Amino acid sequence: MENTHIVTRFDTDLKKIEAMLADMAAKVGEQVLNSGKALVDGDEALAKRVAKSDAEINALENKIDEKAIRLIALRQPMAEDLRSAITTLKISSSLERMGDYAKTLSYRVRAVDDFSAMSAVLRTLAETSQKVAAMLALVMEAYVERDLAKAESASAMDDEINDRTDALFRELLTYMMENPRNIEPCTHLLFISKNMERSGDQVKNIAEQVHYLVTGELYEQ
Repeated sequence: MENTHIVTRFDTDLKKIEAMLADMAAKVGEQVLNSGKALVDGDEALAKRVAKSDAEINALENKIDEKAIRLIALRQPMAEDLRSAITTLKISSSLERMGDYAKTLSYRVRAVDDFSAMSAVLRTLAETSQKVAAMLALVMEAYVERDLAKAESASAMDDEINDRTDALFRELLTYMMENPRNIEPCTHLLFISKNMERSGDQVKNIAEQVHYLVTGELYEQ
């Protein structure tokens, strides 16, 4: 009876942590979308809200990590239960990094007075932010549902993000070669593009954690 009670309490506590993780992912997804929107619209107020919201994401990460570590220490879970607890720690870390990338992007929105010469690039970056947010939503569905197929689909979407980053790099280099005055704004846009690529990499990391959670095996490419 005591063992049954312990297992039930562990499941209850873990579900609470997973719900917090889903909430954190939703906030990060919104942050990613808003950072892209602030960029393409030149919306400084929205950019500031993105930067400010990072504190809430960091607080959630700390709370999730504290509860997960406490759960491991007190409940001493075995096998699959231990994987579940460890996975929450790693996923929260990836989400926190994505939040940092969005915050960094928001700082660059008004770093240059005029991005208008690169309006096509801005639209591409905003579309990329939407794709990253969609990747994140899909991989979190995979996590909640323990769905390997969805995790693999989310991971595969990272290839398109990488291709977009490479294409934008070449395009921005062309702008810089055409006019030296484009060097500063293009440099900021290169950093923004790279941070979006890194966000895609973090989604891929989460997909790998889902693979580990479901199979008990480390993901190998």
